[in-house]
This record gives sequence, C-alpha cells and structure tokens, in this order.
Amino acid sequence: PCLGLYILCSGKVKLTRSSARGQRQIVRITEGGNLLEKHVFRDEALHEVTCETLEPCHICFIDRRAYLELIRRNSELAIRMIQLLSGELGIRVDQRDFFAFRSGRERLATLLLELGARFGQKAGKGTLIGINLKREELADMAGVAVETAIRLLSTFCKEGLISLDRRSITLLRRDRLVRIAKL
Repeated sequence: PCLGLYILCSGKVKLTRSSARGQRQIVRITEGGNLLEKHVFRDEALHEVTCETLEPCHICFIDRRAYLELIRRNSELAIRMIQLLSGELGIRVDQRDFFAFRSGRERLATLLLELGARFGQKAGKGTLIGINLKREELADMAGVAVETAIRLLSTFCKEGLISLDRRSITLLRRDRLVRIAKL
C-alpha cells in the first residue's frame, strides 16, 4: 500500500513498472525536487512503480493522513497539488502521443536530446550525457527493440551525431538531432 508521499530531495532515481510476465518498462528517470509517486490520494492506493537509485539519494516521506489534513487546512497547498497533478496528466498525454506518432529514429533522437538537456555536461565540442544507461534501458525509454536502439545508435555515430564509449554517450551535433526529432 502507498502510505504517503515520497519526495526525492537529492540524487537520481529510475522508476520502473513490471508486467505479470516479468517485463520491465522504465517510466522515467527523475532527479531531486520531484515527487516519486502522485497517486497517493486514491483510496487504497498501491505503489505503481519501483524506485531504483542511480546514485546516493535523500528521500523524504510524508504520511498520507498528515498530508491530507494539511491540505484540508491550507487551500493554497491544495491548489498547488491540483496544478502539479494537472501538469502530470498533460505530460502523460504527451508521452502517449510521443510513442503513437513518431518513428523509432525520432523517438531515440528526442530521448538523447532530453537526457542531454537534463543530465548533460559540457565535454569538448559536445555534451556528455551524465547518466550511464544500458542499451536495453535506452531502448525501453524510446519504445524500440534493443536491436533497433543499437542499430540507431550505431547509425547516429556513423553520421557524426554522437560518440559512444561503452555506456557513455556524447552528443556532437545537437542541431541535427533536433531536426531528426522534429522538435
């Protein structure tokens, strides 16, 4: 049961869901300052995701009953939570469209740009994605087969858009990735 709010104060975590057959899907990678789950307000809510830390983290827990009582007394806090949840709903719709209306090449380019924007570090003439992910994880996040992700990464590398060094990816031609992603 989901007993309260879990807030990631610092660090990075990977949120995943699992199917009954044991298949895993990465829901998102998040960093400090974010709620890890937002459905705590439903009666008898169960955890929807598994949280795996990617680096040392500090997580704060707020009891569900105490938080609901605080919201009852503070309308400004209630309004902010409604805004947060509404924003999440919009993100979910955008994510559905992302998978439904884009090719695998476009999705992977978009994912690399997003990871570069969120976790990137300047490295020479490019941007090193400051988070190491397995090819399987990249494929999962982009919604493509692992073989497709490996082929596309190899193609991006041959086209001079990225450089690969084991799990490290450096974005070299952000402008061309933006065109591929159709942003």
